[in-house]
Amino acid sequence: MASLESKLLDGKSAGYCSSSDGEEEGWSVAKDDDDHQANVMRRLGPSTNTGAKGVLNEYAAYKEQATRAREAKDRELLRQARKGMLQGSKLEREEAQKSDRDEDESLESIRERRLLEMRKAAAGRMLEITDKEQFTKAIDTCENLLCVLLYEPGDEMCDKMTHVCKVLAADYPRVRFMRARSTLLEMSKAFTEQALPTLQIYLKGNLVGNFIKVHSLLGGEVDVTSVRKFLRRQHIDLVYGNYTTDSECSTDEDID
Repeated sequence: MASLESKLLDGKSAGYCSSSDGEEEGWSVAKDDDDHQANVMRRLGPSTNTGAKGVLNEYAAYKEQATRAREAKDRELLRQARKGMLQGSKLEREEAQKSDRDEDESLESIRERRLLEMRKAAAGRMLEITDKEQFTKAIDTCENLLCVLLYEPGDEMCDKMTHVCKVLAADYPRVRFMRARSTLLEMSKAFTEQALPTLQIYLKGNLVGNFIKVHSLLGGEVDVTSVRKFLRRQHIDLVYGNYTTDSECSTDEDID
């Protein structure tokens, strides 16, 4: 399907919009190997513990960052002490105690955020494109924003982007999120090996965003917040499902 791949690679507009949005009938919800876990997490209460590996990995990264920050602060304090500028105070002791409390609470806050994301991902708002005709239909019938993730299962970055898109699909009901395997669309082997994950943004049939190997554009931080901020910088308004100029961008308080 060389012509389609050319459109994806060169970023030209692809198709036009019909007068009505496509119906949900005939579409399949995007499903992954972690469906069982997602269904379980959807039923969990806010106080339930979770042993999700992602929480521990994220906490380990947080601890490493906190350690580096603390070491930098200690070096600065030592430098000031050597100059005779360090003076103990009640305020300094209170700040040290607050830092300890913040660190103790960080694991719980990370766990709660991850749990909320898993509930959203389990909501089933991201659809799976199962053939090339559906891909064309999705583009031709979109009224608001359509986000299409080109992926392959088993790829780490594709899996991360799938999770992010599922969460965003729950957060922004005006935007339609879908995904399609690159091999299903008959992309070349080179495209599948070098360009995934690719995120396509369409508005009324026109390609307004074409992000090849999108994780490389995020600086390696593939999470909901970084993707949300990136799309906003690209004039993609997820709140209203539109493509905007700088002056038209809506306020989305949860981006920061």
